[in-house]
Amino acid sequence: KGFFRRSQQNNASYSCPRQRNCLIDRTNRNRCQHCRLQKCLALGMSRDAVKFGRMSKKQRDSLYAEVQKHQQRLQEQRQQQSGEAEALARVYGSSISNGLNNLNNEASGTYANGHVIDLPKSEGYYNVDSGQPSPDQSGLDMTGIKQIKQEPIYDLTSVPN
Repeated sequence: KGFFRRSQQNNASYSCPRQRNCLIDRTNRNRCQHCRLQKCLALGMSRDAVKFGRMSKKQRDSLYAEVQKHQQRLQEQRQQQSGEAEALARVYGSSISNGLNNLNNEASGTYANGHVIDLPKSEGYYNVDSGQPSPDQSGLDMTGIKQIKQEPIYDLTSVPN
């Protein structure tokens, strides 16, 4: 622990006199500082977790209180963001629900002001973007048809919600 801490505190850069493959064990660990430091790092010792010198109880308690305060602030921010997200979900959820209900009422053909529209209702639909071929129209008898009946166009833009 001490070797690793001192190495990090002093920003030491060691070089290996051999080919960087020195055996590091209890008996010959002091022969190559470079390989010893590399072994420390390989075994998971963290440069960020190095304790810089000894701390008094007062310093340690102060640091602990600061960390606790920071964690509490982060948790409050998360709760606030979560509350805002829930409020937005309620607002947008009810807006979408109301919009779908209005659309459903419109599809049924009656507005609150008494206007009636006749929209065709069908169970299936033809997807334009699908790769399906158009329905075969070769069997339709068009000889007796002189004019296509024109339906009136409804202006839905002036109808209030």
